Amino acid sequence: MESPGRSASPLAVLIALAAALLLAVALAVSIAFLSRGAASSCGASGGPLQGVPAKLAPIYQRASAKYGLGERGPSILAAINWVETSFGANLGVSSAEAEGWMQFLPSSWAAYGVDANDDGVKDPYDPWDAIFAAARLLRASGAPGNWHEAIFSYNHAEWYVEKVERGAARFSAAGGAGAEVSAPLGCAAGVSDAVLGSAVRLYAPRVFRPLPARLWVGYGPPQAVDARIWPDAVWLLETFELRVTAARESGHNTHGDGTAMDMVPATGRGWDETALRAALALGWIPSCGGNGAAPVCPLVPAIQFIGYNGYEHHGDPAHTDSPHLHVSWKGSEFGCPGLCEPREWVEVFALRE
Repeated sequence: MESPGRSASPLAVLIALAAALLLAVALAVSIAFLSRGAASSCGASGGPLQGVPAKLAPIYQRASAKYGLGERGPSILAAINWVETSFGANLGVSSAEAEGWMQFLPSSWAAYGVDANDDGVKDPYDPWDAIFAAARLLRASGAPGNWHEAIFSYNHAEWYVEKVERGAARFSAAGGAGAEVSAPLGCAAGVSDAVLGSAVRLYAPRVFRPLPARLWVGYGPPQAVDARIWPDAVWLLETFELRVTAARESGHNTHGDGTAMDMVPATGRGWDETALRAALALGWIPSCGGNGAAPVCPLVPAIQFIGYNGYEHHGDPAHTDSPHLHVSWKGSEFGCPGLCEPREWVEVFALRE
């Protein structure tokens, strides 16, 4: 050991400088890697997607990246998923015995099925497995060099190729908005601040918290929501310019536990640019409007129910005489006839700092 006050040798100084340089390089590489990871669900392996359920966008992106499908890969996968099963809303076995999220024939699944989520099972009814398998099939069939041939191999019909191409144009960032899915999702401003594709289960604090007065347009003082969903609720209202007409109150079967809100557009805003965008971002699609819940609706994991166009007494003014958007978060129990205490647990989507 050196005695106190003794200066370090030239060799020790050189070693220290080299170690510092290596640490700096490692930190730079780590930051670059994390930055790429954070962007991977938006544009790292293809352009941002529009009008697809938020929880599916990262799967299309990652499957496209794994199988080298290039810039158009995510939107093509989204379009095939939309054409085949309306994003998983229609999972029945077809007359040709095709099944699952991407409607694979048994023979095709045997050849291209993968266990993308590492759960030990190759399952065509699992969106990760099915979408990755579709990417694998497209790659083997000529994509990205020959998209026409690759899509035609999926379903041997020119009308099918044209429909998928139209859907891909609609879902890509450069494409126009269609009537069925029209809002930019997943990578749109604001939406990327929330991790919609996964749910966090919270057990505390089991209390209620009033909504901010600026976001309340109902009768009387602002009502409360479960404090654990409060950050999600405020994010949703601010991001999509919505205001609350009902939160924790009696008279609703799903409001008394503080896990639900009824919302309308902020003053001067339209229904499609606010309520419809919010519903789509949370996984609701028009074809599941009459049900509102998973698995019929491909909702993001933290959401229990969405009441909008197609669900009785919910929706925009063209669909009901009591227009509003209803969103319920998941809890240990769903709803109560009057006012009840906070649930044992609720599920939320995390928000980025």
